[in-house]
Amino acid sequence: MKSIDILRDFKNFAVLGATTDTKKYGYKIVQRLCEIGKTVYPVSPKYDEVYGLKAYRDLLEIERPIDVVVFVINKKFASQYIAEMRELGIGFAWMQPGTYDDILIKDIQSLGITPIEDCVLIVSKEIA
Repeated sequence: MKSIDILRDFKNFAVLGATTDTKKYGYKIVQRLCEIGKTVYPVSPKYDEVYGLKAYRDLLEIERPIDVVVFVINKKFASQYIAEMRELGIGFAWMQPGTYDDILIKDIQSLGITPIEDCVLIVSKEIA
């Protein structure tokens, strides 16, 4: 599935690495997904709120359905969230540039999760 299709076809996005720092991608991605009408669940153990939205410590804390998990975290922290994705039955991991390597992509695929390797901010410009 293409990244543009992910944005068109799905509504509920969890953003790992969400932050209150407006200069960082963890903030800009939350903001952009909200701007294009998506339901966004910021995930960060550091903050209670990001971009005016309740922030969650992990994926298991979110009580609503999650269609896609956006990774804006260092790959060394990914395994916990990948395990949570598998437990919750979430099928798409949108890996931002710099958040993955070939080994992590293979691990994700081996669990039946589809990795998307693309930048949300660039792809979302195609959504009117």
